Amino acid sequence: MACSKDKFDPSDPKNGQEVEVFLDHYTTGGDSRIFLNTDKKELVYTYVNNFPEREMGYMYVIKAIVVKPKEPLQDGPSYWLEYKKTIHRDKYQGLDTFALPLFGAAGPFSYFCLRKEADKYYYNSYPLTPFNDQVKADFETALEQGPPLLNTASPGRSTMTLRVQHDPNNYSKGYRVYKVTF
Repeated sequence: MACSKDKFDPSDPKNGQEVEVFLDHYTTGGDSRIFLNTDKKELVYTYVNNFPEREMGYMYVIKAIVVKPKEPLQDGPSYWLEYKKTIHRDKYQGLDTFALPLFGAAGPFSYFCLRKEADKYYYNSYPLTPFNDQVKADFETALEQGPPLLNTASPGRSTMTLRVQHDPNNYSKGYRVYKVTF
């Protein structure tokens, strides 16, 4: 077990170490957007377990405990964070759009994040509201062009994104989409 005073090194954490991390106001396909609280530019490539209260549209600083099993998960990170408590929770106030990549990864597997059910569109499980008819048409184009790229190393995969804001009519539950980029 690590002492909670030890400096946290995300590339080699100590099992049982207590750490403060910053959780961004959104997640992307396979990226939980977890950063060191002391350096919000340093991404921590893992996930937080047992934190179901996390809502999109809110930023958090939390305390968590490092869980680093003797035998790492075969298709996952070498460690994860076990939620302990929330220190801060702040509503995101930004009005700028941000990018959500249309391709995500879970372990060694890729997936396409945009889907359509009936006449509704989703980014993973979050409902999407198109800003206008052009965006709606671009959803259809993305749904045609994107999935065939799943099993390729095509550079087009990394450029397919949605430019979004948190949906003011469905805050913390969905996104308003202003542009689809191919």
